[in-house]
Amino acid sequence: MESRGLSYIVKKPEYGRENKQTDMILLFLLEGWMTVRYREENYKMMKEDIILINPGTNYEIVEGEDALYGIASFSMGFTSSILKNRRMIFYCNSVMDTKHSYRDLRDIFFELTAEYTSCSHQTNALNESLMLKLLDCIVENYQVSQDDIKSEESESDLRMREMMQYIISNLDREISLNDLADQLYVSASTLSRIFKKNTGVYFADYVMQLRVRSSLSLLKHTEQSITQIALSSGFASSASYNRAFRKLYGQTPTDYRKNNQSETKREEDEFIESEKEIRKELLEKGYEKGKQDKISLGVVDLEKNSGEKYEKSWGKIINIGAIHDMTKANMQYHVMFLSEQLHYKYFRVWNVFSKKMLLFDGRSIGLYNYDLMDQVFDFFVQHKLKLFLDFGRRPETAISSGQKVVYFSEEYIEFESKEAWEALVADFLSHIVGRYGQEEVSGWIFELSRFGGHEMRHKNGGLYIDDDYDFYDAFKYFNDAIRTRVPNAQFGGVGSILNTDGSFLGDFFSKAKKDNLRFDFLSFSLFPYDNTIEEEKKRIRRISESDVYEEHQVYEIAEFVKNSGYEDYKIYITEWNNSISNRNFLNDSCFRAAYIAKKLSGIAGLVDSISIMSGSDWISSYMDTVGIVNGGIGLLTKDTIRKPAYYAIDFMNQLGEYVIAKDKNYIVTRKENGDFYILCFNFSWFRKNYLMQDEDLDIRQSDAMIFDNDEPITLRLQLKNVAKAGNYCIKKRTLNSQYGSILNEWKKFQYNTRLTRQDVKYLDAISLPNLSQSEFTVEKDGGTIELEIKMEMHEVDLIHVFLQN
Repeated sequence: MESRGLSYIVKKPEYGRENKQTDMILLFLLEGWMTVRYREENYKMMKEDIILINPGTNYEIVEGEDALYGIASFSMGFTSSILKNRRMIFYCNSVMDTKHSYRDLRDIFFELTAEYTSCSHQTNALNESLMLKLLDCIVENYQVSQDDIKSEESESDLRMREMMQYIISNLDREISLNDLADQLYVSASTLSRIFKKNTGVYFADYVMQLRVRSSLSLLKHTEQSITQIALSSGFASSASYNRAFRKLYGQTPTDYRKNNQSETKREEDEFIESEKEIRKELLEKGYEKGKQDKISLGVVDLEKNSGEKYEKSWGKIINIGAIHDMTKANMQYHVMFLSEQLHYKYFRVWNVFSKKMLLFDGRSIGLYNYDLMDQVFDFFVQHKLKLFLDFGRRPETAISSGQKVVYFSEEYIEFESKEAWEALVADFLSHIVGRYGQEEVSGWIFELSRFGGHEMRHKNGGLYIDDDYDFYDAFKYFNDAIRTRVPNAQFGGVGSILNTDGSFLGDFFSKAKKDNLRFDFLSFSLFPYDNTIEEEKKRIRRISESDVYEEHQVYEIAEFVKNSGYEDYKIYITEWNNSISNRNFLNDSCFRAAYIAKKLSGIAGLVDSISIMSGSDWISSYMDTVGIVNGGIGLLTKDTIRKPAYYAIDFMNQLGEYVIAKDKNYIVTRKENGDFYILCFNFSWFRKNYLMQDEDLDIRQSDAMIFDNDEPITLRLQLKNVAKAGNYCIKKRTLNSQYGSILNEWKKFQYNTRLTRQDVKYLDAISLPNLSQSEFTVEKDGGTIELEIKMEMHEVDLIHVFLQN
C-alpha cells in the first residue's frame, strides 16, 4: 500500500542483497528470525523485533529462517514536510534497546498488517492514518536528544551526522556545503575533508548520486515527465539531471526508462504475484484479525488423578537480615507481620557474632556482654517465634549490580585466635540454654555458612585468624558443640553456591565422610547467575539465559549431595531470589511475583525448604533509599506496603495440600475438603540484550521491553470428571500491573519521594489484588468445569473453585 510517500508491505527477505534507499524505513519481523547488517553491525531480529533504518544508509539481510517481515517506508519529501525541516534523530532498535517497551510500535504494526492482509477498505485512508500514527509515535517516543548523541560520538562522527541530516532534509532543494559550514561555524574545507574520508566521495558527488538514485523509482513506476522528475529530485533543470544521470549510468533518463520498460513490467507483475501469495499466507495465519492472544490449553482429569500430597517448602523459613537489625522496632514489627500474615515459623538472621552487638572484643576470652543478644532473643521467645541462626561471616553490604557496591563494611568480630572463637561458641550455647531452657533452644536451627567469595578475596576473611585456618575444622567444632550442649537442635551448613564452590564442597564432603561427621541438613544459595572468568581473574556475575536455570541447579545439587554420600540429608535452599541486587526495581514489580510462582511450582517438591531473600526492605536501608520502593529484596516495603512478591507467597500458601496437575502456566491443587485452588501465571524471562547489562535498572525501565515475550495469554483449563453436579463458585484473585502493584500505583504519583503519611496509607490500601466471582454449572456427576483466564505478562491469578451449598 503506497500513498503520498507512505507505504507498508509484507515480504520475505532476499538474503545477501544490499538495499540502497533514501527513505526512512522500519523493519518489523512477523515470524522466524533474520540477521540485518546495518552500519557495519549485525543485528539478529527475532519475532516482533523492530529496527529503524535512517535515510541515506544501506542495509542488508544477511541470513535468516522462515522470516516474514513488514516494511514501513516514509519518503524523504514526506518526512521533511511533516517535520518542517527540523533535524530530528530517531533510534529504534528493539534488539539492543532496553529503554523502550516497543509495545506502542508493535501494536500499530499489527494493525497495519491486518489492513494489508484484508484490504477491506475502499481507500487508503485507514492505511495512511496508521502510517501517520506510526510516524507520530516515533517522533514522540523514539527521538534521541542532541546532547545524548554528542556525548557518545567523536568530532568527526558529529560532523558526518550533521552533514547527512542536512543532505536528507534538503535533497529536493538547493544544497550548499558553504551554507552548512556557516551554520556549524566550521570551514567548508574541513567538512569536505571529513566527508571524503568517511564516504570515499566528495560531498557534491554524493548529493548528485543520491538524487539520481531517488529518481529511479519515479522513472520506473510513474508517468511523470523528465522535467518533473528532475525538479522533484532536487535538480535545477532537466539538463543538469541528464548530465548527472549519464555520468552515473552511462545513459539518459529517457533511455533508462525505455530500456527498463519490459524489466519494470516484469518486476511489477512479479511484485503483484508475490503480494497475492503473501496475503494468502497472512490470511491463512489469521493476520487479518490483528494481534491475537496466545492460547494455552490444559485438561485435568480429576477421576484419574486425585492428587499427591506435598509439603509447602517455601513457607517454613524467611530471611530477615543481620541480627543487629532485630534490635530495631520497625524490623520487629515486620517479623510479627510476616508471622501473623504469611505464617512463617522460622526467621533466619545472620552475623550473630557482630561487632554491633557489643558481645566480645575478639581477644578477652571469658568477658562477654549478652545484653543486646538477650534483647533480640527475648523478643522471639516472648512471641513464640523460632530462630534460624547463621553464625557465618559476611559483610554488611548492599549491591546494586554485579560488582557495583552501594555500601560495604566488615561487621564480624575479628577473632584473634581459634581459641577465642571456640570459647565464645561454647559459652554462647551454654548461655542461651541457661536463659531459655533446653526445650526452647532445641527448637531453633543453627547454621555455619561460608561466604566463599569474601573468604577468598580478603586477608583474614575466615571465622578467625589462624595460620592453618580451615573452614571444615570450624564446622566440625561447632557441630560437636551443638551435639554436646543442644543435642536435639538442628545444625548444618555450608550455604554455598554449587556452580562457584564445587571444588570447596567436594573437599569439604570428602573430609566429613572420612570423619563420619553427622549433622542435620545441607544448605545452599540459589540465584540465576552464570559465572565467567575475565582476564583479571575476577568472577563476573551474569544472569543466565536459561529460564529454567534454577530448576537445573536444584537437580544438580541433589545429584551432588547423593554422590557425596549424604542423600538422606535434608536440603535447605537458605537464600534464593531472582537477583542479588538491592537496587533493582524488578524486585518491586510483578515480574518477581510471577518468577516466585513459576519457580516454586517447579522446585518446591525437590527440596526440604526454600527461603526467599528477604522479608523486609529494612535489610538494605541506606541514604539512597528515599522512595516508596527502592529496588530492595524485601516482601514488604519499609512502610509495610505489601509488594507483588508478598502476594505471590500469599497465593502459594492458599494452595491445597494435594497437587493434581502442573504445567508451564498453572498448578492445580486440592484441599482436604474437596475445594480446588489453582495458581495461574504468565511468566517471561529476559531478552538476551538485558542479560549483559547492569541490574540497577532505572525505575522507568521496570516495564520496558527487556523480556523475551510480553504478550498476554489466554489459559483455557478444563477440569474433567467433577465428582458432583451443581453450581460451582469461582473466586479469582488477580495480581498484575493494575491490581496489587505498588510500583505502578506510585508511578501515578510521578515517583514523588515527598509523600505525606496519608499518601502512604492510600498507596498501601490501593495496592491490593483484585477479587472477582463467577459461577459455573455442572449439569451431571462426572461433568466438566471450563475456565478461561486471560493474563497479561507477569500476571498471577489464584482461583478458588468450590461447590455451593
